Amino acid sequence: MRFSSSTAALALAAGALGTPAAADLTAQEVWNDMRSYLSSFGYEVTATDAMSGDTLSVRDVTMRLPLPEDGGTVALELPEISFTENEDGTVSVAYPETSEMRVEARPPDAEAVDMTLAVMHRDLEVLVSGDDSRMTYDYTASELGLSLAELVVEGESLDSDKVSVDVTASGMAGQSVVTPGELRDLEQRVTVAEVSYDVNTPAMEGERGSAAFDGALRALTFEGTARIPQDMDMQDMSAAFAAGYAFDGQIGYTGGNTDFTFEEDGQTVTGSTSSDRSRFRAAMDADRLTYAGSGAGTQINVEGSDLPFPIEAAIGETAFDFSAPVGTTEDPEPFNLLVELRDFTMGEQIWAMFDPGQMLPREPASIVMDIAGMARVLGDVFDPQAMQRMAMNEDVPAELHALDLSQFLVSMLGAELTGQGAFTFDNSDRATFDGMPRPEGTLSLRLEGAEALLDTLMQMGLLPQEQAMGARMMMGMFAVPAGPDTLESTIEINEQGQVLANGQRIQ
Repeated sequence: MRFSSSTAALALAAGALGTPAAADLTAQEVWNDMRSYLSSFGYEVTATDAMSGDTLSVRDVTMRLPLPEDGGTVALELPEISFTENEDGTVSVAYPETSEMRVEARPPDAEAVDMTLAVMHRDLEVLVSGDDSRMTYDYTASELGLSLAELVVEGESLDSDKVSVDVTASGMAGQSVVTPGELRDLEQRVTVAEVSYDVNTPAMEGERGSAAFDGALRALTFEGTARIPQDMDMQDMSAAFAAGYAFDGQIGYTGGNTDFTFEEDGQTVTGSTSSDRSRFRAAMDADRLTYAGSGAGTQINVEGSDLPFPIEAAIGETAFDFSAPVGTTEDPEPFNLLVELRDFTMGEQIWAMFDPGQMLPREPASIVMDIAGMARVLGDVFDPQAMQRMAMNEDVPAELHALDLSQFLVSMLGAELTGQGAFTFDNSDRATFDGMPRPEGTLSLRLEGAEALLDTLMQMGLLPQEQAMGARMMMGMFAVPAGPDTLESTIEINEQGQVLANGQRIQ
């Protein structure tokens, strides 16, 4: 669902720009800058404009964007946009209450799809202030909407009762500030009281059935900055980043829910998901890439005619954070990776499938891994041809120089494994460890509750006795007792490439 692409019609055009200044703006300056902004993303903009009094009327506006690999086009069509010069030096921009977005998808190895989307607004107000060197777009709307008007697949039109898409954003307010130039600087802040969606689709080809989704996200916020070079080619990201393209944005909401239904050959699956909050951040420039996200209070419920009982699960907190260099580097640069899932629980009916006697602890499960390090990138990861050449030559795209494990946690079924460690890597020695750079450092591990868990699994018949004995032998080889049902292990790789467990050489 490309809701962001549709509001780029009302928000790309409606407001992706400018900041206040004392000088006056003209209607023509605002329209010229808007066209320049759209063109920088590859849009082909056509229109006719005429000035009458204090208002510039731009009619028959088409904003057309080619899809990658000659896969078709996306075009937004508006009958008219008007730019009115106010006495205080600002410019008011008015859009038609309804307009159309047309998608002609022609993927090389898939069905041809023609789609018409209706774009609407209620009470959209856009006010532009500043001057031609710096503009501020302030905008509000009681409602922005997107709905599927027509869908044609391989020349066959699908009835509206078989497929429908409706997305509505209510209570929108935002501000965009742009500084034009060879590199356009953009700052944007947007809040939306609620985004609701309702989607109905038929089953895949050759199947009988349908799928339906509806739900809402509440209290959405978006903040972001970008640097946009002129005449940027989004299909050549290597060149775009080399020209200075960069962005950093984060979006979040404080509550969301989805209800869904799948029907196929008389069988039905229904369910719902909800969460208390979620946040996602993405940032990228020629040197670095960052993705991060977090969530809390996730609930999942599923039931169906083929399921023996309802499925219930919950996750207290989730998080991920990844940052790494992407441009070719002379020296090692830092990177990090965090993966976190805390307080996972599931319904008693799921537990009862394999533990009807309630022998296993029902405490929440958690998994955490937090690593950081230093790496040197040897090729342009945004250049597919360069990456292909390196792969054909069996060249490594990056060198690992250091790795730190600051936190490792697996806690479930009454047992807990924790660890931390640090290693450096000698990339001049790839013989000692069969093609890998030679590591040097230590890893410390602590395991609690494993003996009790093995005993319980054997009593339940889930773990054969010989496999439990093998697990105990392995723990005895690599770990030493550190208290009741507690084992510790220190794995060390020294400068000579020797591997030691608790001081005893094992390689």
